[in-house]
Amino acid sequence: MMKLDNELKTNSTPMEAKRKGISIVGKYQFGPYKVVSGKAGWTTTKSSSKLFSFETRTESDKKSSFVFIGDDQDSVIVNTLTNIRANETVVGDMSTLNLSDNSYVAFIAPEEDTTVWQMNLFTRSGNEVEGNYHAEGILTNGKSEIQIREVKQWEDGSNAFFELITGYEFYLDNQSIGAVQASIDTFKKKVVWLHKNLDNKMKLVLAAASASLIIHVDDLISE
Repeated sequence: MMKLDNELKTNSTPMEAKRKGISIVGKYQFGPYKVVSGKAGWTTTKSSSKLFSFETRTESDKKSSFVFIGDDQDSVIVNTLTNIRANETVVGDMSTLNLSDNSYVAFIAPEEDTTVWQMNLFTRSGNEVEGNYHAEGILTNGKSEIQIREVKQWEDGSNAFFELITGYEFYLDNQSIGAVQASIDTFKKKVVWLHKNLDNKMKLVLAAASASLIIHVDDLISE
């Protein structure tokens, strides 16, 4: 398991997220929550390089959406957009990633609520980034603002492989209220934690956000 805030660890139960069947958008289930359907939208990619230069710049955009439910009744529609800008040096058959900026946006809309939550996750990776990988984000409905912080350690204190991310924690007023283990290491389990004192509406939003991050990491692995 990834390293968690001690208070969250004491007041939550780990729910392993398991993928069911084969689909473009992963149909994950954990606890009373599950992705019931999903579809990938358009993907566009363009690249350019300067004459007599070894540098190549690539930009891609991708859309997707899925339906998420809790307790077999509360439904959420999630629409996502991913934008990636990368700069790499290519010499012969060898390529080196200098910098990749990944902007991931998810609009989380519970059907029983008029409030739409927006999650923005910004990830930077490559040789120009200290530690080679960094991510941070915000989940907000315009009133409440939840910070999304990267976690790079496992429970035993060891660092993630190549200092990559083991998962993310959600913080409201500097208190950890949830977390998701979504490592690029495919041998690690995918796990979600929700603070037991949250109301059901907030748990549903955080669960949908966690599913979004798991699916986002799947996309990064497949690229």
